[in-house]
Amino acid sequence: MSTLPENGPVLQASRMLTCVLPDDGTDKELLRSLRSEKGIIRASSASCLGSAILADARTRPGRLPQPYLVRMVKVVVAEEEAEALFEYMYEKARIGRPGGGVILLGAPIHSTAYALPEGVPDEK
Repeated sequence: MSTLPENGPVLQASRMLTCVLPDDGTDKELLRSLRSEKGIIRASSASCLGSAILADARTRPGRLPQPYLVRMVKVVVAEEEAEALFEYMYEKARIGRPGGGVILLGAPIHSTAYALPEGVPDEK
């Protein structure tokens, strides 16, 4: 059990990076490399439905474009590391390829430090 400082948790200036990636395993590769190469553990991936921006151009008038499965990856990082990590994630997730997705760098936020207990194994 961790203890909090007497005046409450210590907040640090942070940024949230959000990627929307194709459902092809890119999210798992990205999360693995973030942990092994950058030591980042404040990251998650969720499955959701997405639609391409130009999909409505191919859809009949009055109809919604067909959504498809995508992965949304969110990463919280210290504010001073955010821009460099943005570039790293762009390259690692191959965002620039056709259908590669999108990456967003959110406005500054405050977050608390987070650490995993010793001996927690990596996910497979």
